[in-house]
Amino acid sequence: MAKTPEQLDELLKLVRDEDVATLRALEQRLHSLLEQKERDEAIRRQGQTDRDLLSKHCPNVSIDPDLLALVGIHPANPVTEDKTLIRETIARRLAD
Repeated sequence: MAKTPEQLDELLKLVRDEDVATLRALEQRLHSLLEQKERDEAIRRQGQTDRDLLSKHCPNVSIDPDLLALVGIHPANPVTEDKTLIRETIARRLAD
């Protein structure tokens, strides 16, 4: 993607002659995209941190990233429901 000022200028040339309403709509879409990418990055970073922490405590155990992503996603649910969800996911994968 655009990393140099020249590349950014090339991108801006595409919209330079647009009216204000179009530019505001573009700004809103860019802002939404930026927020989404920041959330995705934060989730990915948190997942990596959790995996690193678990790897330190259990170095000989492989950690499935899909299962790790399920842990704690339903904070209102009791831990037993998280365990049930993880067990069901493991059983489905073993059955496949």
